[in-house]
Amino acid sequence: MASQVLPQIPGRPLVGHLFDVMSRGLFPPVREHWLELGDAFSIKVGGRSVAVFVHPDAAEAVLVTQREDFVKRASYDQIRLLVGDGVLTVEGEQWKQQRRTIQPCMNRSFLVGFTDTMVRAVVDMVDAWARRGAGPLDVYPEMLRLALRILGETLFSLDLSASADVSTEAFTVALEELSRRGNTLFAPPLSWPTPGNRRLRKALAKLDEIVYGMIDERAAAKARGEAGPPDLISLLLDHRDEAGKPMDRRIVHDEVITMFLAGHETTGLALTWTWYLLSLHPEAEARLHREVDEVLGGRLPTAADLPRLPYTKQVLQESMRLMPPVWSGGRDVARDTELTGYALRERDFIMLVPYLTHRHPDFWERPEAFVPERFEPDQLRGRHRMAYFPFSAGPRMCVGNHFTMIEAQLAIAVIAQRFRLDHRPGHPVEREHQITMRPRHGMQMLLHRRDEGSMIFDPRPKVAAAC
Repeated sequence: MASQVLPQIPGRPLVGHLFDVMSRGLFPPVREHWLELGDAFSIKVGGRSVAVFVHPDAAEAVLVTQREDFVKRASYDQIRLLVGDGVLTVEGEQWKQQRRTIQPCMNRSFLVGFTDTMVRAVVDMVDAWARRGAGPLDVYPEMLRLALRILGETLFSLDLSASADVSTEAFTVALEELSRRGNTLFAPPLSWPTPGNRRLRKALAKLDEIVYGMIDERAAAKARGEAGPPDLISLLLDHRDEAGKPMDRRIVHDEVITMFLAGHETTGLALTWTWYLLSLHPEAEARLHREVDEVLGGRLPTAADLPRLPYTKQVLQESMRLMPPVWSGGRDVARDTELTGYALRERDFIMLVPYLTHRHPDFWERPEAFVPERFEPDQLRGRHRMAYFPFSAGPRMCVGNHFTMIEAQLAIAVIAQRFRLDHRPGHPVEREHQITMRPRHGMQMLLHRRDEGSMIFDPRPKVAAAC
């Protein structure tokens, strides 16, 4: 049977759907094409055609069974401006070597040793919430700061609180500009002094200053004979290849900043969207509170409690089904091939869309509903294994998946012990589909103390007392 040609909706001559993508972003037209054309289609953006695949069979082929046909080349040029040649972007033997180098710091058995550190960071945050005055709280930057603190104290053995706001702002600017460059007909060389390039270069320079500062400080300590803690930075600096050569300083930087992105940005987003979804579903929130109260009995969670908090984990999994922090992923076609019956040529660009696959009606009953029970063991049997892939899959699965799951499960449990979070009425919630999926206007919540039944943040305007 001959290969099929991908269907498409004609756009404007020469530029296709470029102006639509530039004005609305890539996600809206991709979703509209999916609803009209089905699970495989092509969308033209300027001079480039993007082959979009939504069915889990395609995800399994790209990430697992046909993975040699699909590589990270030009499709990752923009994100390389941020993370360089870290484990996220490199290919071939270099990827294998770098993955093997950092893997010891990413094993679940190693990470559970950090649970006390993670819990202490969450406790400090909720204690600070309890001391605050009236007013709504934007939990998005709170979750980012929490994730950055945990990342710093665990993988880097550093207190990053002093640079938290600066690094978060730099990441925000960088991701905005990189997404904008990906949605234009022509992305000017970074050396050109355009307003966007100037913003991007400034953000990248600030991140480089922070990351190289961490690396150089640790390297100087080692040069003085100080062993240093057994963390990711030490692992990278101590690494030697077969010839006894240390890892290049730039590659150490690229791996560290990749972990910044994976362990800070995406974890903070996963938690932010979880609190929003729970605030819309009081039944799920109440069941979460019951589990936390019954299992922990008022004490703080430990590593041993993680298997005893299954609903807490299911809440997180369902949140990442509906609101995956990384909503899409791309690959370049390495050689002429076929994907789910459609012909692809070498150098074609393909796009997988977990956000849509996670909502595919053939694999999810009531796909738009928030139902954590979907992830109970008996519900998982028989479901396509690639109907859900928030961390990607196969050999290139996100190296930080265990880190995120452990950290986020503990954070949900500790916060749920102390507070109930309600979405602030009238506050707009809009998904911003950049490289990650962010809340465009933040996430303002009203906090209720569960132990006292009182609301910490009163949204009503204060009225001055009469004299």
